[in-house]
Amino acid sequence: MSSELPLIRKKGGMSSALPLIRKKGGMSSALPLILTKPGEFEYEEKRSKFLSYCAPVETEDAAKQIIAEIRQNNPRANHNVFAYGVSNIEPPVEITKMSDDGEPHGTAGMPVLNVFQKSGVINYVCVVTRYFGGTLLGAGGLVRAYTRAAKGALEAASPTEQIIYEEHNVVCAYSNLDKVKYDFDKIGIKILYIAYTDVCTITVKVRKTHAPEFFRGVGYKVKIL
Repeated sequence: MSSELPLIRKKGGMSSALPLIRKKGGMSSALPLILTKPGEFEYEEKRSKFLSYCAPVETEDAAKQIIAEIRQNNPRANHNVFAYGVSNIEPPVEITKMSDDGEPHGTAGMPVLNVFQKSGVINYVCVVTRYFGGTLLGAGGLVRAYTRAAKGALEAASPTEQIIYEEHNVVCAYSNLDKVKYDFDKIGIKILYIAYTDVCTITVKVRKTHAPEFFRGVGYKVKIL
């Protein structure tokens, strides 16, 4: 192998998934969405008050804790309907749960869960608290009410695309270091660390979906180990 050719290795043999947030936008993507902040929404339907709250969570325990706190803070509420989803991208694992909390089966928890699943958001909890106003809404009315409450909280939480990065090691000769650093800067690759031994080992962070562009864009023939 020529020392003039940088070698690129995936650090540790596997990707290092680091969730970062990019600017908001309507561009479609296969990437999941995450909530950037808690979201709240309130409205009234036939004198019943619906208070919805959603927040980003990383674990099922965190979701359960938020649900418990909302129940504790609303002791006089008639219902605290909830839905949550906790996902890992690598390895792919998803936990989803919901509760009608006393409302007719399928009229409350499932509509809330559907709103978030259709949106593409992961790692969330949503609780919709209802104070009954004395008028029955019927099954269809309940589905519409809980759907509206969940959508309102979701929009207030400003969902954005989740960006996953990988770390890679690039090995090059000292004579090529300045050229490699220049090329990385030109294509927007962030250098995390450089180890100097008999060669230069550069640890870089690359957006996963841009990894092929990275390998082409360094301006050298590369070999991926």
